[in-house]
Amino acid sequence: MNILILVLSVFVFVSSADELSQNSPEIQLKPEPEEFLTPPEPEVKSSRPAIGHMNTTMSVVCSLVNAPDGDGDVTQTWTRNSDGKEITDSDDGFSISSSRDDDTITSTLTIGATVNTQDDIYKCKFTSGDGTNWEGIRRVFLFIVTPHDATVNQGDSATLSCVMTDIVKNLTVTWEDDQGTEISKLPEHKFINGINTGGVQESSVMIENAVRNSTFTCTLYPYVNQPYSTQVHLLVNGSGKWMGVSIIFSLLFFVLTC
Repeated sequence: MNILILVLSVFVFVSSADELSQNSPEIQLKPEPEEFLTPPEPEVKSSRPAIGHMNTTMSVVCSLVNAPDGDGDVTQTWTRNSDGKEITDSDDGFSISSSRDDDTITSTLTIGATVNTQDDIYKCKFTSGDGTNWEGIRRVFLFIVTPHDATVNQGDSATLSCVMTDIVKNLTVTWEDDQGTEISKLPEHKFINGINTGGVQESSVMIENAVRNSTFTCTLYPYVNQPYSTQVHLLVNGSGKWMGVSIIFSLLFFVLTC
């Protein structure tokens, strides 16, 4: 009998507790006030290497995100790794500019063509008013493009090429003739992009029937929005003679039809 009473008591207690929990309003935790939230730490954003032709002007960029308030309290310096030189805006061949957008400070180092002569590493450093530093590195890789012209007799085939040395990845290459037409759209021309083998890549164009002197443009792309172009010349023996004959016949035709 006592056991039965005990079981009934427990059942009544559990049922009452369940009903109470279902009818009780849901408790919602208030979000922590913004002033108590921990702000994200400042850091220098990572960036892809800069790739360009030797002795051309290039820029490298460092951005400090989540920067402390007041850009006047944050100074920026750049150092060249090869000789430890700290670069200033007044140094020959260099210029430094900076800007701020909300909580991001961006520092841009422009390397002039006269001093851009070798692969290097440039270190950027942001320093706050209390002496805290945030650093990043920017790598610069330089390549050289050598155009190879061709001289052939009229009617012969000719091969023109661009040879890229000291490259660190495969480069996309395009060619255009002197009319601005892409070689890939000319059926009488064969194009090879080439691949990077040991830091060397050769791209070539073969003209099946050389008729006249022409200048072709070889353009390579370290990145999609950073093309570098050079000209390659085709010299055709006899091109000038046949052009002169063509002009004479054109003049005769004009005279005879007038």
